[in-house]
Amino acid sequence: MSFKEPSRLKLYQMMFELNVLGRPYYRRYVKELGLRGNERVLEYGSGPGAASRYLAQQLLSGGGHLTCVDISSVWMTHLKRRMRGYQNVDFKLGDIVSLDIEDATYDVVTIHFVLHEIDESLRQEKVNALSQKLKSDGKMFVREPLSVRHGMPPGEVRALVSSAGLHEWRFGVFKPRFWLNYNDWLFEK
Repeated sequence: MSFKEPSRLKLYQMMFELNVLGRPYYRRYVKELGLRGNERVLEYGSGPGAASRYLAQQLLSGGGHLTCVDISSVWMTHLKRRMRGYQNVDFKLGDIVSLDIEDATYDVVTIHFVLHEIDESLRQEKVNALSQKLKSDGKMFVREPLSVRHGMPPGEVRALVSSAGLHEWRFGVFKPRFWLNYNDWLFEK
């Protein structure tokens, strides 16, 4: 799988799905992370910002900070417009491996429905880079769809993250009524 910028049709489709249909899902997702509000959070694969707004709001009250990372200039342009009012957010466009982001500076890394989109031969490199961005007691939240066509086997996710030096703290399989079935992990450094 190689990276391609989303088409205009895909952009509008995703915006409708994520912002209209997915709004309660993303609000609940961020709440379930259990953030105190004072953390530094790196959101890997921010896309159009479905979770970004809720993350920024959660972090605003406690003086926390959000870094949105994406490889797509189309998504990043849309995301920056959408997040204009948040002073506690910065944006990084590019490959996590080569971005100028200091190691060991984040309390939390979130990866939501992104790993399966990365070429299999590059996944370990990306997860290693993300692990390096975490502080020594940092947490990585990973959520991946269960679908064979649009997801990854749990064992593969575990192997990637374990090889990057993190330990599985929690795992769950969720089959919501009106959303994709997914696996959900919490890993700690």
